[in-house]
Amino acid sequence: MGRVQILLVAAVLCIGALAQGSPIQCNPGSKSCTVNNYQGIWTDREPCEVESVAYPTNEKELIAAVAGAVERGQSIKVVSKYAHSLPKVACPRGKSGLLISTSKYDSTILIDKAAETVTVDAGVELQYLFAKLAEDGLAFPPSPSFNGISVAGAISTGAHGSGLHGRGGALHEYVVGISLVVPAKKEEGYAKVVKLTSSDEDLNAAKLSIGVLGAISQVTFAVEPMFKRSVTKQMRNDTTLEDDILELAHKYDFGEINWHINQGKTIATYSKKVPVTTPGEGRNINYTPRLASSITFWRGVAEKREAAFNRSEVCETSLDNVRNRVATGDGYVNENGTFKGYPVVGYNHLMETGGGCQNKSISPQGDKFTCPWDPELPAHVFFETAISIPFTKINQAIKDIKSLRDKNPDKLCVLNMYGGTIFRFVRGSSAYLASPQDSVQFDMLLYRDRKSNTPTLDEDSMEEIKQLLLKKYNGRPHWGKNQDAAFENMGARVTSLAKFLRVKRRMDPHGYFSSEWSDAVLGIKGGRKVSIKRKYCGLEGLCVCSEDSHCAPEQNFFCRPGVFFKAARVCRTSS
Repeated sequence: MGRVQILLVAAVLCIGALAQGSPIQCNPGSKSCTVNNYQGIWTDREPCEVESVAYPTNEKELIAAVAGAVERGQSIKVVSKYAHSLPKVACPRGKSGLLISTSKYDSTILIDKAAETVTVDAGVELQYLFAKLAEDGLAFPPSPSFNGISVAGAISTGAHGSGLHGRGGALHEYVVGISLVVPAKKEEGYAKVVKLTSSDEDLNAAKLSIGVLGAISQVTFAVEPMFKRSVTKQMRNDTTLEDDILELAHKYDFGEINWHINQGKTIATYSKKVPVTTPGEGRNINYTPRLASSITFWRGVAEKREAAFNRSEVCETSLDNVRNRVATGDGYVNENGTFKGYPVVGYNHLMETGGGCQNKSISPQGDKFTCPWDPELPAHVFFETAISIPFTKINQAIKDIKSLRDKNPDKLCVLNMYGGTIFRFVRGSSAYLASPQDSVQFDMLLYRDRKSNTPTLDEDSMEEIKQLLLKKYNGRPHWGKNQDAAFENMGARVTSLAKFLRVKRRMDPHGYFSSEWSDAVLGIKGGRKVSIKRKYCGLEGLCVCSEDSHCAPEQNFFCRPGVFFKAARVCRTSS
């Protein structure tokens, strides 16, 4: 690679902000840019500053961007169009790093029907990938619930849907080839491309890498002929949940469960493959654009409720949220865009995931339609906890959570405000940073205040469940979700951290793609601690509290043992 190419890329590194909604903001006339996640708040609330930003459109420009940074000695990170990770996966080391955005590297979707594979650029969004495959009569079975995620970001953080059949529910399990741009020696031009296929053992590191091996250029996925999904939802009591969950996971291709713990109710989703000849033109309408004024209004309602610590209102609202979910289709519609009853049958790409709100729009009347978490609004901000538990331990884990619930069911009403606790099923994986066993992922959302020193209503209940799953059941946290303290002792939670680190040392021996956050969670010596001990850290999930200052003693919140799981330490009000 010639020096001229490197300098050309370096000359256009820092430009103004992208279109509305970009996570990257640059200060005109300076060498200072910031990047945030899709909610506008990192887990530690600290800003992520970078010196420069590159927007490659092809592999040649990506190589030049990496080479230029390596020659200058800059730390490097890659970020997608919307930055859909809550932890600082996309934040480079220090404040003088290079950020590579894949927002414009999204033109290639190359389908090989005979081989049943598709090769795509790193920045291609799932919504466009699925639609393009459907045009050629092909399907991509797994998907996260939201389709506004790039393929590189999805596999790098272990994004998944739900299912144990076939290759399973995780997107990285369908990776059969990957191209990485990694640092290189001066005589090699400071950067080179590493191409891996299914026959290369290093693919087990590259297909789920949290971005520390290099910059993903292209990914090749295995796909299959198009099929339809048939979805039925049913509400049941949770009396036998711990016994029923395994049957549902193994019987249905894409089954999942919403558990409304305080009410003792579950909403089971029975989702299976059916032939394309099956009648039905149903679709998933979750995450469609919402009116900005409505989003702002409901966030205001939530803020008032939290300020008053109004648990009775939360419980009443949570009842309403659950009561009509099944009867209204719970995000699915039949033909003509209306829900007429179950089963809802439709083509896989229209049923497996929802989205559209990322494609912001303005009506002729000037009304803005967007996502409910749009950081440009006073929109919804939330904590997300997602932890995988092996099937061999799920029975007792559910029983323990029921025992916690029975102490005071109303304290768990808060978990219904964003859909309840969701169970998704994921196969054990050969990916070194994944779980080696078939697992159930617990996914919980909780209101988050815009101030770090403000306690959240009944946050201690979710924190106790989280610590129970992590400490007693050695759960594995999702790489793109969770607060920092959840990532303690990852070596004991993944398939093989030692093998992953060996690959990392070969591909990026000087740590250009590493950061303070990644060094901490990967246990690399000399880095910072995983947990961040400071005032209010227990309220933020940055630490497990060990003293009252980690909570908010001036607001009557103190560090206390768990109510059921006594080994937990949580911030709880004494009144």
